[in-house]
Amino acid sequence: MSEIRTTEDAITKAESFVFKYYSFHRLETVKKAADSWVVQFDVAVLGPKRIVTVKLDKNTGDVIEFTSAES
Repeated sequence: MSEIRTTEDAITKAESFVFKYYSFHRLETVKKAADSWVVQFDVAVLGPKRIVTVKLDKNTGDVIEFTSAES
């Protein structure tokens, strides 16, 4: 993968990863840190929110962390 420079790049890369596991997603937040991007999606179709978080390395675009939590 390549360096992530914009919010749109971060969203696109995170979406492509999330689509491997969930057919539905709605963007919640995008945050830029010193060396990474953190993108959160709600993947619940019905019922309470189910937030998945994808942490991407800013320099390589690789997924370095993936978590899921129901709220």
